[in-house]
Amino acid sequence: MAKDTTQRDQVLLHNGVLALVLGYPLAIALSGVLHRLMQWLDAGPVAGQLAMWVVYPLWVGVIALVFLVPSKRACWTWLALANALAAGAFYLMALAGGSAA
Repeated sequence: MAKDTTQRDQVLLHNGVLALVLGYPLAIALSGVLHRLMQWLDAGPVAGQLAMWVVYPLWVGVIALVFLVPSKRACWTWLALANALAAGAFYLMALAGGSAA
């Protein structure tokens, strides 16, 4: 019983630290995607403010969701894939929309 608890605690600690490290760039990339979308929709001056303030709720959401992942490998896979997709989406939107504002 103690071995299972220790192993589970290690996975939770690992996932939490990984979410702190890889969750922030994911939140930044998602914020950039949101900012680009709002620029395309001509949201006005609120676009920059909303994109700036949404970073921390996104980061906290990633940190919270990562504890649902059952293993270290799944956590790495999920966060790496999410970061790659978000960065790719931001890059493609930047190419389509011109230079970053």
